[in-house]
Amino acid sequence: MSVAPEVTLEVVRRELTVAADFANAAGLLVDAGELSGERPCFTVTFENRVGDEFHVEFDCHEYPLYPPTVEFVSGDRNERGTARLYPSGLHPMPCVCMRYNRKAYQERGGPHGDWRFVDWRLPTAQGAAIDTLAMMLSDLESKIRQSTGRMG
Repeated sequence: MSVAPEVTLEVVRRELTVAADFANAAGLLVDAGELSGERPCFTVTFENRVGDEFHVEFDCHEYPLYPPTVEFVSGDRNERGTARLYPSGLHPMPCVCMRYNRKAYQERGGPHGDWRFVDWRLPTAQGAAIDTLAMMLSDLESKIRQSTGRMG
């Protein structure tokens, strides 16, 4: 089962409109300038408690059926997934270890063999489901904001 690129693009655009309100209020920079059906990706710049910037790419292929791949990248987007790009306090893999990140699933090299992609929108034992782009931004902003350094 898959999602047509034009459907993914429409859903991502619609959800980003809502997420933009949160991003503006939280002082986040959202860059969706290259968002397209072939490349349904956007980046968000977050800051931690001491003002360090963290750039996160959301690759939304086949969204909303499957969660996006959420990855920390360098400012120029040439480096990705290394510990030095991650804020302290996240999974030491490094990984955003949440159901809304494809990278957290064992099928994508992550630690969770007990999760299934199709269940990503379900609530966890720790709380409510994080099932929209706005909620993902809010969750990441709260985690990054608590950080005082980098993982590596």
